[in-house]
Amino acid sequence: MSRFLSAIAILSALSACAPSVSSRAERVFYRGGGEAAWGTVCKLNRRGFIGLGDRGYVSVAHVTDNGTPLVGPKDAVTISDQASDWSFLGINAAKLDPEDYPAIRKGMEVEIHGFPARDRDGEVIPGVVYGDDPEPPFWWVELRDSDDGIAAEGVIGGISGSCVFDDDNDLIAVVHANGFSQIEGTTNTWAKVVPVREAILQAQGRLPPRRPTLLGIEIPRLF
Repeated sequence: MSRFLSAIAILSALSACAPSVSSRAERVFYRGGGEAAWGTVCKLNRRGFIGLGDRGYVSVAHVTDNGTPLVGPKDAVTISDQASDWSFLGINAAKLDPEDYPAIRKGMEVEIHGFPARDRDGEVIPGVVYGDDPEPPFWWVELRDSDDGIAAEGVIGGISGSCVFDDDNDLIAVVHANGFSQIEGTTNTWAKVVPVREAILQAQGRLPPRRPTLLGIEIPRLF
């Protein structure tokens, strides 16, 4: 009996030490028109006023464009952009203040909070902002691993749309894609992210939209 209680105490201590997924990250599953996607959406809250009212969500278009949400918040997409891969749900983006979301900077220590496909517990992935991508608004985060002796692993299905928080627990970006570029002195494991501040500015028409490219050449709009 005493051994059983000791085992419970050890498991409880380990659970208490493990990083938990922020309540601002919520798992979603979209389906419709033959498409389906697991993903994550992030609650939008003013800095310093977390929990004082619902301000909608931000995620990525390649998740929320897949029909209707069967799991997670049912808020409708109010505006999205496939090229820059952001979407706002349940809120008029014109009412958002980009200054409420810190600018992403090289060298920032961050944590990615999200839900791999079918994972109900979620995952917290540490990283460091490496630099911006040649095609704005994207940036790259070098992924780290919180477990000693285990190399960083790439983000997987369902992590798309996950919340990227700075060390003050402020939302700064959402996850767009994964990468494995070989760069000396790094873990060679990356997450490509969309800064929330830039997404708001684009949604408000205060930054130019990203244009799709083919082999580095911009594809002209036909309408």
